[in-house]
Amino acid sequence: MTGHHPLGEEIQDFADGRLTPARREDLKAHFATCPQCGRELERLRWVKEGTAHLPMHEPPPDLPARVAQALDSEDRRGSHASPLRRYLLPAAGVLAAAAAIVLLVSRGPRDLPSAVGRDFAAFGRAALSLDTASDDGPALERYFARRGLTFRTRVFDLGMMGYGLVGARVHRLAGRSSALFVYRSRDDRTLVCQMFEGTLDELPRGGETRVHDGIEFRVFSEDGVTLVFWTEGSVVCVLVSDGPREDVVQLAYAKAVKV
Repeated sequence: MTGHHPLGEEIQDFADGRLTPARREDLKAHFATCPQCGRELERLRWVKEGTAHLPMHEPPPDLPARVAQALDSEDRRGSHASPLRRYLLPAAGVLAAAAAIVLLVSRGPRDLPSAVGRDFAAFGRAALSLDTASDDGPALERYFARRGLTFRTRVFDLGMMGYGLVGARVHRLAGRSSALFVYRSRDDRTLVCQMFEGTLDELPRGGETRVHDGIEFRVFSEDGVTLVFWTEGSVVCVLVSDGPREDVVQLAYAKAVKV
């Protein structure tokens, strides 16, 4: 890993948690000894953090042309720079263009269902690893507290529903910290839960709104995956699975608590 720099696309995959555990460890070792790549990673995280909290607006019709023009201009100015440096030049124009692209393509924090769905898919293909393996819910709650999460987590006991805990990780979701924990059923089906600070108002229009026992639920489908969101105080909870839609909804009904 020390003989060459990773490509910019791979730095992006590292920041998004899309690499295999082995490749992620390779890049961690490289970033620890390469200040140049470490700076590129921090710039990318800066852009992602900043754009994640911007308000949602419809992009103007000429935005793609303006972004393309800005990138062309920076490419001409940086034509003599290294390939890595051209990928993420620290110039303000490129950072602004990157922010516009993030808003245009990912739609920022209002694309939470897609972001959660991508995390579920990444775990399924082993590109998103767990920090700790445990089937002890209270132990995982203490683990999240030790890792610095400032909100209270509640790791569900789904044993009566046929799901056993696998483990957990402190995660980043749309620019914020989240508690991510995973279950597996007796028939080897995966269920992922995430908890993070926020409100249901951050979710996009669409999906299905249901009310059960005085609690509002928002149900979305993403590429064959069902996502069920609800809030407990200032914490958003979401269950995600590729199992039958109504089964996932009923699991959420069973475990949601009105605060």
